[in-house]
Amino acid sequence: MKPKCFVGVKSLIGSLVTWKSEYYKFILVFGLLFLILQIADLTITQHALKNPDNKELNPLYNQIWFVPFKLTMVFLIMAVMSRIPVPNRRFAKQAMIGMIYMYVFININNLYFALK
Repeated sequence: MKPKCFVGVKSLIGSLVTWKSEYYKFILVFGLLFLILQIADLTITQHALKNPDNKELNPLYNQIWFVPFKLTMVFLIMAVMSRIPVPNRRFAKQAMIGMIYMYVFININNLYFALK
């Protein structure tokens, strides 16, 4: 009789290693980078909002629902990208890379306002 498999971090990492599709690995790396950039964006913006002279920043950052919404969007984007058909995956990879670049520039802009 086979013992039941324990579903946890170890089995998740093991399944990632055996994945044949590089696209899904790309989605996971994208999700991790995008989540880090989202958290950095939220942290820098919260710090920048302490300065009352910063009127250029998004007013939604003061709303209590905005942080969970923004972090949930990372997982929604990953879910949508995983359902892209095979012929369009090259375009999807370019779109994900474009989102990473966009958030890098957003973070640089918010860092400018935070240091102002």
